[in-house]
Amino acid sequence: MTKNTRIVMIFLVLAAPAIAVGQSLCEDTHELPDSLTVGYCLEPDQQLPQSKVVPPATARYSEIAARHRLTGNASYYSAFFDGRKTANGEIYRNSGFSAAHLTLPLGCWVEVRSRATGKVLRLRVNDRGPYSGGFVLDLSRAAARALGVDVAEDRRVDIRVIAMPGEEPDLVDARTAGVATEEPEPAADR
Repeated sequence: MTKNTRIVMIFLVLAAPAIAVGQSLCEDTHELPDSLTVGYCLEPDQQLPQSKVVPPATARYSEIAARHRLTGNASYYSAFFDGRKTANGEIYRNSGFSAAHLTLPLGCWVEVRSRATGKVLRLRVNDRGPYSGGFVLDLSRAAARALGVDVAEDRRVDIRVIAMPGEEPDLVDARTAGVATEEPEPAADR
């Protein structure tokens, strides 16, 4: 006999009991006596009882994310990207205040604090990136200058989500805390 024929013969010998019964091993059924299922049976006019567990009110992600903080190195866009489209379709400008993150939702607002300078800036995430290792956030050139990340030796920043897409960040708190908002200062005449 050949090797394949032996394998088929062994399979038939081992599988014969299951084939003879007409059931596969994973389809076994067991009948329980009625005395054990009394508490689980419903009369035709009965309904399942309603659950006593009340789900919590849906919390907005921004309330949860307000406690969620990220930390890492920030980089900034090269001048090459000025005038090109971002991931959400906007035109990127070096002079605008914006940020890129790999996983945060596009359109969400983040508060970024430079550890080296202590400066804080509120930005909207409108692109994906950074794609170079070791960085968690890409800043526009104007945002990097405002934070001092472009010249600081320590580029570590603390990031906090302050509003989700479609929500406006609380600008009152930003102004009273001396935090710069997303509107850049008017450019001086040249």
